[in-house]
Amino acid sequence: MKTKERSWAVLAWLALAVVPIQAATAAGYATLSKTGEEVLTDCDPQCNVTSLPGLTGYQLVASRSAPLIYNDVTVGTAYEKVWRKVANPNVHIFGLRVIMNANEWDSSGAAFNVNDLFRQTKPGKKVAVAYYLDGATKPLYQAGRTVQGLNEYEEDEPERDNTWVDFRIDANAAEAEGSSSAKSPWLLMKTRAPEGYELNPFGLRVLSSDFEDIFSTVDFFTASYQPVGVPPPEEDDEDGDDEDDDEGEED
Repeated sequence: MKTKERSWAVLAWLALAVVPIQAATAAGYATLSKTGEEVLTDCDPQCNVTSLPGLTGYQLVASRSAPLIYNDVTVGTAYEKVWRKVANPNVHIFGLRVIMNANEWDSSGAAFNVNDLFRQTKPGKKVAVAYYLDGATKPLYQAGRTVQGLNEYEEDEPERDNTWVDFRIDANAAEAEGSSSAKSPWLLMKTRAPEGYELNPFGLRVLSSDFEDIFSTVDFFTASYQPVGVPPPEEDDEDGDDEDDDEGEED
């Protein structure tokens, strides 16, 4: 074989070899498990999307912003959006991001660091998640259906709680060590909400837990959009109504 022909043959082989790798690493929404021992799903970069809400055919139906307040100090701002699927109004995407500031909120003089954001959803419905950086420099690391965040569990996986979705991030305006990202990415939760959405005054849990001493962990609850019909935390409403769930469809 001549040198030129051999070169083209090598390039063709490389192209064929790369295609399956690219297909396997394509980013987008990832469905979170509802059963089994593996609660957390790795999301960096598997769940990365390049626009809001990351899928076509959705219409924005709600938007809000509100201060994040702890110890009577405004430590940041939460931004939320809700999109509804035009072709199937039962399907919604709930979007959330926080932008933290460097205000001192306790005697340490440090800025508030967010390690996990938890939002509520209906336990019997499927949930898929994605993130959009939109100026953030740190991604969504993991997500899962649990209300236990960083350093809040001793096993490899947290305890499952399908009423909550955990987004593990790192948002801080003034990290003591390493780089800072005051902005979190947009954290996107796709699920069915047949009865629409509502604002729950305690629907969002904000956690700061990156401490050697677990007793230094700080959390607080604030308002957040959620699907209508989310049960109170003490109830286990596995409603079994997934027969009409279309989370596995191609959007």
